[in-house]
Amino acid sequence: MSTKSTLKEDHKSETEKRSEEELLEEEIRNQQTIDNFVESDKNWS
Repeated sequence: MSTKSTLKEDHKSETEKRSEEELLEEEIRNQQTIDNFVESDKNWS
C-alpha cells in the first residue's frame, strides 16, 4: 500500500516538474512573439 502512494507522489512530482518546464517554454515563446511584434512595429514606423 505504501509503495502505491509513493508511486503516486513520484508521478505527481514529475507532472509538476513538466508543467513548470512547459510554462517556462510558453513564457519564452510569448516573449519572442512580443519581440517580433515590437520589431515589426519599428519597421512600420
